[in-house]
Amino acid sequence: MKKIIIILHCILITQYSFAADKKLLSGSEPAINEAPAGFWGVFSKTPDPGTLPASGSALADKLQINPAETEMQPAASNGAESFPADWQAAIQQAVNHHPSISSSIATLESSGFTIDAAKAGYLPSVKAGITTGRQQDEGSGHIATVGLSQMLYDFGKTGSAVDQASAKYLRQQATVLMQIDTIIEQTALALNEVYRSMQLLDNSKREVKALRDILALTQMRADAGASTRVDPVQAQARVEAAQAEQLDLEIKLQQQKYHLQSLLGQPVAEKKISAPISLLPLIERQNARIDLNRNPTILVAQADAAVALAELRNYKAQRYPTLSLEANTNKYIGDIADYQRHSQYQNVYLSVNSTLYQGGALVAQESASARALEAARTTIASKKLEISDQQRNYFQSVKGLQKNISLLKRRMKTIMETRSLYREQYLSLGNRNVLDLLNAEQEISRAQQDLINARCDLWASSVNYLVLTGMAREAFDLNNKVIQGLRIAP
Repeated sequence: MKKIIIILHCILITQYSFAADKKLLSGSEPAINEAPAGFWGVFSKTPDPGTLPASGSALADKLQINPAETEMQPAASNGAESFPADWQAAIQQAVNHHPSISSSIATLESSGFTIDAAKAGYLPSVKAGITTGRQQDEGSGHIATVGLSQMLYDFGKTGSAVDQASAKYLRQQATVLMQIDTIIEQTALALNEVYRSMQLLDNSKREVKALRDILALTQMRADAGASTRVDPVQAQARVEAAQAEQLDLEIKLQQQKYHLQSLLGQPVAEKKISAPISLLPLIERQNARIDLNRNPTILVAQADAAVALAELRNYKAQRYPTLSLEANTNKYIGDIADYQRHSQYQNVYLSVNSTLYQGGALVAQESASARALEAARTTIASKKLEISDQQRNYFQSVKGLQKNISLLKRRMKTIMETRSLYREQYLSLGNRNVLDLLNAEQEISRAQQDLINARCDLWASSVNYLVLTGMAREAFDLNNKVIQGLRIAP
């Protein structure tokens, strides 16, 4: 009875120790009800697969997560009147702030530990245990056992597990780069749209001012009897249409700023953003030849193929036995020791273990892995084809937009000369009506708008092209920089 009480006491102490460790590790995390670890888990309450999933608020309450709220109005600037100072600083701020990159880096760190876990298969394992109960007619007692097992040769089971864990780690590295490139692209395009909206809004304001000048001119001529009252009415209608367009652009600009603010994690300055640096020298430096292996999407596909290859190697190794060196020492404790010649004995032996039959599971798993490897290799070719096509499209877009901008500049010069001639003919010769003046002014505004859009489209196509070529990090000086605790290698 005394021994039973001691055993129960040890069990309670062990459980208390585990509970203390769990509390220490959890820190401030919310407590979550875990499933029982023993056979009595069969009697515990588990979720019913037939029930509907909990709603967002119900699940948040269950996990003790504070409700997330968002403001419909933009945050106050709080001293950020000059941010972003430049586009490069804004992009670096975004990649150092965005939680999706934090999540990818945390997953990468987790993958690193799986490599250590796989490499542990090369090292010896030490086990200890104790059995208690009645040993035939010799009485009751305990047998304490300490054993050591060292794998000597397993035909590549452990090696393939290490290769698989390493390939998954490389895949996650590529995923981190892909996520960084995604945030670079999103932030750069958001900055571009804010800059575009600002330029278009300034152009719209100039158009409203020019149309108001024409309105004032027509009113003055109508008051002097040099023209009819129709001219001021027509000019007033054009002014109101331009003001409505200006209001739409102001709304769009505010929306673009909200989107940029969510990427940067801080308010955007109200003052105008400077023009972006040209990315064309970096594109032209490549001489129209691209290394597809710099694209993280290709790296992910190649890592998937490496994972499938290691998995296939592992399943093939499962056909063969594992040779191990086993050593253990055993000691009798209690009444049973009185009936033994030796209260302690040791064993050292070679062990060969192999599963002779698994109902065809190994053959099926090996066949599935072979098909997965074939699919992964095909995916690499498919991704290269897809990315090459996208790169050519953006490259041709860059070249085409450069030519278009040259044409738009010449068109702008011609239209401005036409406006000057129309104004002179309207005031001096009288062979031009007010519609000609209004149309010329609006045509100038549309030409300027086309030029702004072409320049912003050129920059957006350049960003998309550099992201596909894997050179976005180089373009915005992120190579060899620490991003959320992780140094990015070129």
